[in-house]
Amino acid sequence: MSSAGVMSLKFILKDDPLLQKEVKQCQNPAAICEMARKLGIKLTQADLLRIEAQTTLCLTDEELERWFETPYHERFIISLEVKQLDMAAR
Repeated sequence: MSSAGVMSLKFILKDDPLLQKEVKQCQNPAAICEMARKLGIKLTQADLLRIEAQTTLCLTDEELERWFETPYHERFIISLEVKQLDMAAR
């Protein structure tokens, strides 16, 4: 992970079902950053882009296609390693 803010959010998110629900309402990086700010966590859109880029480096072509069909909030959670990419057909 590339920032302390990302790590902080990851640890909070893993054990907080209410926060996980709130993340599901976030449709873009700006919304994730705003949610983190409300929690007192400094997180930038650049941080989010870095962790998403790191995640996609190890994906196969098929997984990459699925990645871009996945809603942003799910990609964010997957990038934090809180959830696995579901390769089942949607």
